[in-house]
Amino acid sequence: MSELDAHALAVEVPAGWEGRIFRRAEAGEARMASAAVQMGVPAVAGASAPPGEKTMPLVHLATVPLPHDAADYGAGIVETLGAGDAFVVLKEFDAAEAGEAIFEREGIPRDIDPDVFDPAALQRRLPNQAGTQVFFHEASRAFCLYAVLGDYARRHEVVPRINEVLATVRIEPRVQEGPTD
Repeated sequence: MSELDAHALAVEVPAGWEGRIFRRAEAGEARMASAAVQMGVPAVAGASAPPGEKTMPLVHLATVPLPHDAADYGAGIVETLGAGDAFVVLKEFDAAEAGEAIFEREGIPRDIDPDVFDPAALQRRLPNQAGTQVFFHEASRAFCLYAVLGDYARRHEVVPRINEVLATVRIEPRVQEGPTD
């Protein structure tokens, strides 16, 4: 296992999984992100956000390789999931939204029932796949947990592995971060 720790988020990544915690570049940050890579700081993945859009931290965890340019909810990753694979996203939203009704659940789900996965819950339907999405708040922060299974028929085998990873997630109160953190 290896631990990832960034943006007041941490998770243990077990053997056989890949993970990253990152924040996409905001408009105008692309050069700073490139400079950060040269200094050994992990790069923000994907293209910069549109002008005026604030970016928030993301966690990507998967049993398949994570391409650098994958989308927030896994386009570029979910297409590669095999029958025993899983992909998990922890996407943060603005803290001001933590009090909204959609985020009323308190705390990250750590024991997802395999039967809540549904092919209709996917951002984009792919054969045999199923997903689940849960909005919640923790540490005065708002999040969406989105998980995708490579094969709905194997959910009772794969979801316990997702739950093992979720059991290691730590969410701490967020400190003000600068554009190059």
